Amino acid sequence: MGLSLGYEIRAAVSSDQARELVEQMRKVALSLPFQEVGDLVEWRPEETADDPETTRFMQIMGNQYGRKLLPGGEERWIDIPPRHVVMFNIAPADGSETAAFGLAAHPPVIEVEQDGQTHFIETDLAGQYSWTQVCKTQYAGLQQYGGWENFRTAHVSLVKLLDFIATLPAVLQVSDDSGYWTHRDEEQLRQQLASWNGLVAAFAGQLKDQLGTNPETGVQSPILTAPDFEHLEAKGLTEWSKRPQDGG
Repeated sequence: MGLSLGYEIRAAVSSDQARELVEQMRKVALSLPFQEVGDLVEWRPEETADDPETTRFMQIMGNQYGRKLLPGGEERWIDIPPRHVVMFNIAPADGSETAAFGLAAHPPVIEVEQDGQTHFIETDLAGQYSWTQVCKTQYAGLQQYGGWENFRTAHVSLVKLLDFIATLPAVLQVSDDSGYWTHRDEEQLRQQLASWNGLVAAFAGQLKDQLGTNPETGVQSPILTAPDFEHLEAKGLTEWSKRPQDGG
């Protein structure tokens, strides 16, 4: 839960072309005021067969999910592991999640077990590279990380990178909880940040009252450490109470 920026990239390209596109993304990222831009990483499963930790990490980064119809009419979300990944990480700003950008190839067909039988399901990813990720930028806007200006650096810079990706020979879909991808109004963005901080603080505060903050069983969230947490919580509770209730 929290203000996040999601993006999906698809491109009908070869492995060499995919690498070139990701290199272009990274070059633009280096020109933006991110805290850190990581090195380009390229991976294939056969290259790390004896390194399960790296294999697991890269499979997570390049993984896709597909809702598929199985024989008999059952619909199921299935994992589609990558066969080739080209990517780099970005640390947008203090408090923000890491943002990963890249492209990955996937098998055209995947085996799925159902009732003791193996079925071969088309992934709809044949002949293309794709990438799906979400980055929560909201906590970059907490007071202890620099507030609005720090959040603005993280969120707006990621949008600028996505603007560049939109010019590439690829299909880009963006989901922006703040709406900034559509309206490009920084004052609205600032208001959305304040609203999200209040609502998340109110929600975390309610859970904290019920569950406590024990490291093993309680609520743990960066927003609980905000110097102005009580103010955010009060604002969030007020806004929450004004929202229409189901059935109201």
